[in-house]
Amino acid sequence: MPEPLRLLIITRSPGDALLIEQLLREVGLPVEIISYPQVADGLAALMREPFDLVMLDPDNDPDVVTRVSKNAPGVPVILLIPRDDLDAAIRLLWRGADDYLIREQLTPELLLCTIRYTLMLKRTEVAFKRIECFWHEIGRSLHEGILVVDQRGTIVFASARMKEILGYTTDEMQGTPFLSFVDPVDVPRARILIERDGGGREETELRLRRSDRRVIDARLTTSPVTGGNSGYVGVAIGVADITNQKLAEEGIRRRNTQLYVINQVVRTATSSADLDELLRGVLEKTLELLIFEGGGVYLIDPGRSSAELVTEIGLPEGFSFRRRIIDLGAPPYDQVLGKGAAHFVENYPRTYPQDAGSGIQAFASIPIMTGKRVIGAINLVSRTVHSFSPDEREVLVSIGREVGGAVERMWLNEQANFYLDLMTHDINNANTVASGYATLLAETLAEPDKGLARKLAAAIRQSAEIIGNVSTIRRIAEETPALGPVNLDPVIRDIISFFPDVDIHYTPQTLCVAADDLLGQIIINLVGNAVKFGGPGVSIWITAREEDGRILVSVEDTGPGIPDAEKPMVFKKFRKTGSRSGKGLGLYIVHTLVQRYGGRIWVEGRVPGHPESGAAFRFTLQACPPVTGRND
Repeated sequence: MPEPLRLLIITRSPGDALLIEQLLREVGLPVEIISYPQVADGLAALMREPFDLVMLDPDNDPDVVTRVSKNAPGVPVILLIPRDDLDAAIRLLWRGADDYLIREQLTPELLLCTIRYTLMLKRTEVAFKRIECFWHEIGRSLHEGILVVDQRGTIVFASARMKEILGYTTDEMQGTPFLSFVDPVDVPRARILIERDGGGREETELRLRRSDRRVIDARLTTSPVTGGNSGYVGVAIGVADITNQKLAEEGIRRRNTQLYVINQVVRTATSSADLDELLRGVLEKTLELLIFEGGGVYLIDPGRSSAELVTEIGLPEGFSFRRRIIDLGAPPYDQVLGKGAAHFVENYPRTYPQDAGSGIQAFASIPIMTGKRVIGAINLVSRTVHSFSPDEREVLVSIGREVGGAVERMWLNEQANFYLDLMTHDINNANTVASGYATLLAETLAEPDKGLARKLAAAIRQSAEIIGNVSTIRRIAEETPALGPVNLDPVIRDIISFFPDVDIHYTPQTLCVAADDLLGQIIINLVGNAVKFGGPGVSIWITAREEDGRILVSVEDTGPGIPDAEKPMVFKKFRKTGSRSGKGLGLYIVHTLVQRYGGRIWVEGRVPGHPESGAAFRFTLQACPPVTGRND
């Protein structure tokens, strides 16, 4: 049901409100009428509450309409007048009234039509005023200037904004050829723009000259101006100063180029397998991206007495900077290697006349930095005349820092691997000797000492397992998989031989999978996990079968099983189940290797619905046809 019309009636005639209410009821218009005999009371009501329409008897008060419109500017006003007062109604219409009704001629239909027309007219008027204000604000906020150019190319109108853009007064611009404000290089394009006969709206960018002789970048939007029967009379030009925008765009473009170059160099550095590959790859990428013809990389020796040329590309024979640097204090290396300051030469033949026959025109030597420490330099040469822009210099210095960081990380990694290899070798040797003695003790001692010897042997095996897991993780991280056909049967049988005292059930069969020599780590970790948690009396079943082009391998045990809530987390790194010791790496390695081979692994209960009756680890690998003569 629509909201009732709120109608305010101001009249000294008590019958007006009753009449209007009766007429509106007859036409079915819902209405709520508030009536006041005094104008002051009616105006006060307008201030307190909203109304949709005001009807009033002017009662010879020429200012009443003005006061009502001032208090409620958006509310339409209808005059209630007698038949003999039409002249007063006309005057009040000029003062702001929207319509009038003659009391003696009121009918339900006329009253309804007048109200609807007046409300629609007022809403349209308010909407137009809002639109007018809207466009007025747009005009005030426009950063564009406006020029109107006639058919002869003469400016006939210039907006005030053009004074800010070009620095000339509007009087100075009007009557002046438009092309006189265009940079000479862009005059041909500007002439085509203003001499076109008609056509549609066009947009282009030109350079304009200001009164202070500065050249600005401007975006010009042109539209033809027509003059009725006379046809095309000229062109209107919207002018926007985009100099700052162009500078910002150029700054962004330069920064993006720098970031792209640095990113390419960093990507090359981080994907390198060793130091030689890193340095050569970075040099190649730098030369390619910056369009230089040759270069070399030097690294300072540990004693910091000299620097060796470790890799070079395209350096000419006999070039002074192609040899080993013996004196780090000689120019330019006193600055480059001594102080970490980049060295740029844009006229190489004049600066280094001894290399005049090399054809080199420009040269740069960039320090390779790790923090504040210089560890080497990258030398770059160009056989064409080249000027190093500030952006290029910044990029090259950044490359030197990125290369330094990559070299330092690789050195640290090599050192860590060296010590890790040394520790692994020595610990494995110690474990082998200790395992032999523990086995010998277990064979010669009687209980309970025999049990202690077995525990000692188990602890040694756990130590060997940890060392093996660490070595496996290193290989997974450092080596790219080279998968080929591997026969599962000898791999499984070899693993079973490591557990002579464990009840393991397996039926030999020939099945080949796509894997590498780390495949055995999956089986040994799964079997070792079952032995560790199953205890001395555990039984293990290993099965393998082909299903839809994949090999399904299962390792099941009769141990305590894994609670359902823990099953999704057993393959996470450092996740340990139960109270047994260990580092939580075995099943993580299993999961990682299965993914390495493109397979899937999961764990479930050996007996469905009874997780306490043992665990069943299952994984799939891609089946692979065997290669004749290959067993593993």
